[in-house]
Amino acid sequence: MKTLLIVNPAAKKGKALKLLPEVEARLRQLKIDYRVEISQSPEDPPRIARQALTEGFELIVAGGGDGTSRLIARSLVGTDGIMGILPMGRGNDYSQGLGIPHNPIEACEVLKNGIPRAVDVGRTSNGEYFVNVAGAGFDAEANSLATKLRWLKGGFVYTISVFVTLIRFKARFFRLEYDGQIWEGKAMMVGVANAPYYGGGMFLAPSAKLDDGLFTICLVKEIGKMEFIRTFPRVFKGTHITHPAVEIFNASRVKISGEEGLESIADGDFLSKLPLELETVPGALKVMVPRSTPLSFSKKNGSNQGSLR
Repeated sequence: MKTLLIVNPAAKKGKALKLLPEVEARLRQLKIDYRVEISQSPEDPPRIARQALTEGFELIVAGGGDGTSRLIARSLVGTDGIMGILPMGRGNDYSQGLGIPHNPIEACEVLKNGIPRAVDVGRTSNGEYFVNVAGAGFDAEANSLATKLRWLKGGFVYTISVFVTLIRFKARFFRLEYDGQIWEGKAMMVGVANAPYYGGGMFLAPSAKLDDGLFTICLVKEIGKMEFIRTFPRVFKGTHITHPAVEIFNASRVKISGEEGLESIADGDFLSKLPLELETVPGALKVMVPRSTPLSFSKKNGSNQGSLR
């Protein structure tokens, strides 16, 4: 399979480039027909991916974190192109949900011996796509801080950002309109999950499936700071969902409105200010995953899942 690897040189504070020689050695060992492109700006991954499709590349690989995957997926949605992932970023939550090994050298095996599966993506009202989790409120503010703490290593930066943000954060007013229903009130955050993990390994939506045509929405209602601090560690095991302030529900469409100035994020990057309208696009993206079915899939068949459009 003709393969193009697009590497984000800024991923993991430049460590992605340092890993590249080892990755290439493994790709050659696996006899994968590949070429490497190094992106120079956020505009490069989608542009390079589009060009690769015209040149006959079948597998377009994101060498970076969730943001890199989102940028490449933008150009592959609705096409016959298949996205692969080598987790070379800081969080790598999307690849974790797909069952791809965290070690990019080990993940090369998936590019060779995995299977393509059709997965859902999220789409905003202005045509932007996301693959993992979008949200607003506390997590958006914590994510904004995490992007500034570049001197911290790995997913730990998200945990630190949460506790620093907590000192100044107050619950905000939100209005959710989803599949004909409405919720209004003060909340800490609203997470709209296409996949289970985000924020450097937090198990935000344990029941989220990548191929069911639905978002799993995690609404954390107003909660005291001390109670939030006691509850927060549970998110790494997914047991936070039993807390009375946490509500989990599914929807194919959701509109999030809120207080003026509130921002939203998607796949770890700033998306827009509220209001935000999101919908699922079922089976719109093909992704190379391990042959063993991850728990984040609801269906058992492989590459013919979903209806690409």
